[in-house]
Amino acid sequence: MEKETFTWQQPGAWRKPCIVHATMVANNRQSLFGTLIHNGTNAEVKKTALGWILINQQQRMLELCPEMKILADKVMPDHHHIVLQVQRTMRRSIKEVVRGYMQGCKAEARKLGFTENLYDAPPYYRVLTHKGQLQAMIDYVYANTERAWQKKQNPNLFRMHRNTEANGLYFTSLGNHFLLNWPERQLVEMSRNTTEKQIQQRLREALTAAHNGAVSYTAAISKGEKLIARTIRENGFPLVVLLNNGFPEEGSPHEHFYKPGGVYFEACSKGNLLLLEPTKQTLFSPLIISATEEVLRQKAIDKHHSYMPVPTSTQRYHFIALNEIGKLLVTRTLGFSSG
Repeated sequence: MEKETFTWQQPGAWRKPCIVHATMVANNRQSLFGTLIHNGTNAEVKKTALGWILINQQQRMLELCPEMKILADKVMPDHHHIVLQVQRTMRRSIKEVVRGYMQGCKAEARKLGFTENLYDAPPYYRVLTHKGQLQAMIDYVYANTERAWQKKQNPNLFRMHRNTEANGLYFTSLGNHFLLNWPERQLVEMSRNTTEKQIQQRLREALTAAHNGAVSYTAAISKGEKLIARTIRENGFPLVVLLNNGFPEEGSPHEHFYKPGGVYFEACSKGNLLLLEPTKQTLFSPLIISATEEVLRQKAIDKHHSYMPVPTSTQRYHFIALNEIGKLLVTRTLGFSSG
């Protein structure tokens, strides 16, 4: 049989076989569904009566929609996750099914005397689109309680700061700000054209410096930079990562609840990570524009090309600028304030 092709915008797409991660948030982020506790070994959520309604209604949803199955689920104090698989085309779309599930939860909550709106907004959907994403979805859902517990124990490490200054440069930041005061620093910067042999040599040098007490700064863009950043992090050495559009916009709905994902979360909870995203004031300052243009001009000369200015709106400018900012952070004596 010929394989069907469709996009998520086409009519009927959400009724066809797919895998979707749905996140539903409690009204005003209240802890309606449970309390986060630690049993001495693992973090867990002690569910309220409303929290048990969420679990019971999942079974009801599967009875009404036998075309679906649940691959992972987790009730948190103020939200809950479900990873759903549609195994064969359904009469209703998965969005309609989830909406019906939420309405069922609301109806059961009213029976318990809960008269407020149970949910804050419509659910947020993440659709499976590429290889390896499913396991990441499932791991994310089941690790939710442990991440929440770590965040609760180390709130300062997960607080976003919008106006962190480091020697006249300004950033949005999150993590261990004391890394900016570390006396020994190294910049991990590598071209996309760097050979495997050169990458391995630079990896050995970077690990030696990190072992001897240097904090590593990197934009982690090229293959070599990503490998070295990952190895440094996996070995438990401190890391400062320069981001390009890595944080939610100021004033956005996700700003207050942002936390770094996956492996960065663990490094952050241990105090081994600082994330820095330069503000527009810094990224487009005359100092950074001049330094970036000089690098691009030299690259053109090395390739025997005529230099053509690169617009500051391009990714090429942003990536070079991040490395130039990294150089300034590594080579200058730093003082910082966090706003």
